[in-house]
Amino acid sequence: MKRYYAPLLGFYILFLLYMMFYGCGRLPGPIGYLQLHPFRTINMFFSSDVALQHFAVNIVGNIVVFMPFGWLGLLSQKYFSFPKLIIGFPITIAIIELTQYWSHRGTADIDDLFLNTVGMIVGYLFYSLAKYFYEDWMFEREPAIEYA
Repeated sequence: MKRYYAPLLGFYILFLLYMMFYGCGRLPGPIGYLQLHPFRTINMFFSSDVALQHFAVNIVGNIVVFMPFGWLGLLSQKYFSFPKLIIGFPITIAIIELTQYWSHRGTADIDDLFLNTVGMIVGYLFYSLAKYFYEDWMFEREPAIEYA
């Protein structure tokens, strides 16, 4: 599985970036929108009569779509750790969100940063469970070579 994760993740990242900046007919607006009040968007979706589709896209989607980033340990066990991931991932998402703001393509929302990070953490928990139960399958070990 390890050998397939890196190229698949690369394509996945390109797809996500496309969707964040150009997908669904996204065109640059006249101004960028920046929402820095924590949990404002999340509370809006839980406290109002928002269509189920919008709830699913904004709340569930922002979590589920970023779960694969919790599996970054497949790339390198040596350099991978949860503290590095919990610091580096939100910084990367913040840069992407601010780029959406500066490019006027989408909304830079602090709640997206929070939900994306929750998704990565959930992915990490699944990764940890899978690693515990299926380590031999996930990290295909090279057979030991015996020399005569």
